[in-house]
Amino acid sequence: MRVRHRLLWSLVGGHLLLTLVVGAIAWWGLESSLRDQARSAATAVGQVLAGGGFSRSPEVLARMRALTGHDFRIAPAGTEPDAGQVAVAAGDEVVVVDYRTPAYAASRSALGFGILVVAGGGAVVFALIAVVVSARFADPVERLADAARAIGDGDWTTPVAAGGDREVAALAAALDGTRRRLGELTEARARDQRLAALGTFAAAIAHEVRNPLSAIRLAAGMLAEGRGDDPAARLIREESERLDLVVDEVLAVARGVQAERVPVELRELADSVVALLRRQADHAGVDLAVEGSARVLGDGRRLRQCLLNLILNGIQACQRGDGTRVMVRMGPGTLAVEDDGPGVSADLAPHLFDAFASGRPGGTGLGLHLVRAVVDALAARIRHEPVAPRGARFVIDGLEPA
Repeated sequence: MRVRHRLLWSLVGGHLLLTLVVGAIAWWGLESSLRDQARSAATAVGQVLAGGGFSRSPEVLARMRALTGHDFRIAPAGTEPDAGQVAVAAGDEVVVVDYRTPAYAASRSALGFGILVVAGGGAVVFALIAVVVSARFADPVERLADAARAIGDGDWTTPVAAGGDREVAALAAALDGTRRRLGELTEARARDQRLAALGTFAAAIAHEVRNPLSAIRLAAGMLAEGRGDDPAARLIREESERLDLVVDEVLAVARGVQAERVPVELRELADSVVALLRRQADHAGVDLAVEGSARVLGDGRRLRQCLLNLILNGIQACQRGDGTRVMVRMGPGTLAVEDDGPGVSADLAPHLFDAFASGRPGGTGLGLHLVRAVVDALAARIRHEPVAPRGARFVIDGLEPA
């Protein structure tokens, strides 16, 4: 039974029970009072008759009835009174008085009507009180109980409805905050489980890929020595280098990111990544450019991974949204990659650096997640900024100057 129903039945039922008890007491009091009055009248008549000197003529008896206000009769000794009568001995006779007079019937009718009025009117009043109290207190608490049960059943998406007085509203807000937090923790747990599974799988795959990849790079180097600056040998070397970076990324996801701090020339790093991605950018019709220079303390291999992912994301964004340019800018402690593609959608922006969050069909959603992991390992910061009128900018700042 819901709270409002329990409250309604409690108030109305309690009122009716109390009315019934009080009515029964009043009914008993009326009966007892009239019975005592009749007994007093019978006693007075009996005393008069027993004293003698009065005839029992109809006139005398009528006069006595008028004086006492009760109808009575004289009966032989030993006569038992009926219901609603009292009998008082008067010598060798008995005076019998019937107290259930028309006045008695009128009093009972008035008392019964009063009890019904009090019971019905009170029931209506208490029902209205129950409705008001339910609307103000019981219903909000009931909604909170329903919301708590839903959260207990694993529903993290339905907001907790606010309502009620200040304390209830504060409790609803706290419960809704708990719901959101539990949802976030559940998502984080599921994400961690996926990452753990991916890490185990990735470590095995990376180990199997790295050995033949090293052989390919060695063969490409030997081929280049025999043919000089051969385009095919250069292509094999560049692509094997990209594959080696991918393997390193996979291992970083699997084992976690650890970064060393040595002096790094960001301009040289950026030029090498742009040279590596130039062919892919030309194929997509995207210009790559680098501005500025900076020297920081960091991990050159990890920062190279970051630049590769950021520039590659920019090329793919331009290719999808008819953009034409990806720009790398750097300054003291700062590295930024900007493109003029369609930008990041509002739905994706809050989860941009989360694992498996991707706005590109077929994307793994691990590139920006790894970038943030590297930046965190270097005690720096990364942020996304929209570019007007269109485009996106990823800024890494807080790098320690060398």
